[in-house]
Amino acid sequence: MISVFINSMTSGGAEKVVLSLLDRFKSKNDDLELLLIEKERFYELPENVPAHYLTEYESLENSPLKFPYLFVCAWRLKQSVQHDGQIVQSHLLRASFINVIAKWMGSPHHAQIVVHSRINFDHKAWPVRLLMKWLYKKIFNGADSVISICETMKLELDDYLNLKHHPKHLAIHNPHDLDAIQQKAKEETPNFTFDPSKQYLISVGRLVKGKRVDDLLHAYANLSATQQNIELIILGDGNLRESLEQLAQSLKLDHQVHFVGFQQNPFAYIARSTIMILSSEWEGLPNIIIEAMACGTAVLSSDCISGPREIIHPSSNLRAQLKENLEHGEYGLLYPVGRIDLLTKGLTTLLNQDKLRKSLEENGKRRAQDFDQSKIAEEYLRSLNK
Repeated sequence: MISVFINSMTSGGAEKVVLSLLDRFKSKNDDLELLLIEKERFYELPENVPAHYLTEYESLENSPLKFPYLFVCAWRLKQSVQHDGQIVQSHLLRASFINVIAKWMGSPHHAQIVVHSRINFDHKAWPVRLLMKWLYKKIFNGADSVISICETMKLELDDYLNLKHHPKHLAIHNPHDLDAIQQKAKEETPNFTFDPSKQYLISVGRLVKGKRVDDLLHAYANLSATQQNIELIILGDGNLRESLEQLAQSLKLDHQVHFVGFQQNPFAYIARSTIMILSSEWEGLPNIIIEAMACGTAVLSSDCISGPREIIHPSSNLRAQLKENLEHGEYGLLYPVGRIDLLTKGLTTLLNQDKLRKSLEENGKRRAQDFDQSKIAEEYLRSLNK
């Protein structure tokens, strides 16, 4: 029995990963179930996989019951385990805490946790930092196996949480349904009309502080002063949308920057754009870079920890981080986090050098194949068989 366990099926990258893995696991193993903590839902549940909830709540995210229910759900998970050796693969931190706590309560299952985001508490006050590092070390070392979604994240966790000696800490990338992405890329864009006489830059993601979309607006302002035929599309919503729209107005860009909100099919927009930009301060493994490559769109990304370098320039030193220069990877361009001048330079380079841009588009399509869901699912299954 394989139990794939996650907080809920709300919108997010980890939830998409779970759906992709369930689809591939089902073709290999009939003894499969989906476990969820809460009933909040954005994605439809797979029809051919039974789903079970550990609570009756829609969401515990902002509830005072969130912490005590870690132990309630761990006990319920223990009670649901049917036999020794049952595998519970958990995604996201709350589900992973419950997974390991259930082991501590005596459950005989194999606890595999999948880490989707960077773990770092250095920005917190030292007593809090020490406590959280101690707790996370206990949880992660209490798991039978740990999957980091990229090699860079694995290296950082090995150092930060002392997982170097964990016998089963592996790096496995996120799976992507490349055929579906490429089919959706051909669909129409219902909320925006592309002008064939113009070129478009695009940013896709939540409009929150860590994404540094304001850096992109300032870089675009620099660019638009000399290139009049370029416009910027920003896909996504978040608590900074209003302030970003105000910034665009103050930069006199409101007629050239298009905030189109969250879109069910971002791929149709990406495929019609010239460059996809990721300006984040941190990431796990940014799926949007891989998706843009699958759409045949050139990528310019910040060299943030952890995933962009591993996708764009895998032959480089994965522990390196840019401070002063642009870097030409095999599959895209990298610039230092927060360096608006070099972000502007990268945009100008890709817009003005057609040969370079075309080569990155073609190389990116090939690179995307490394993340195809059938290949990645096989890596997960091999880890479970071991």
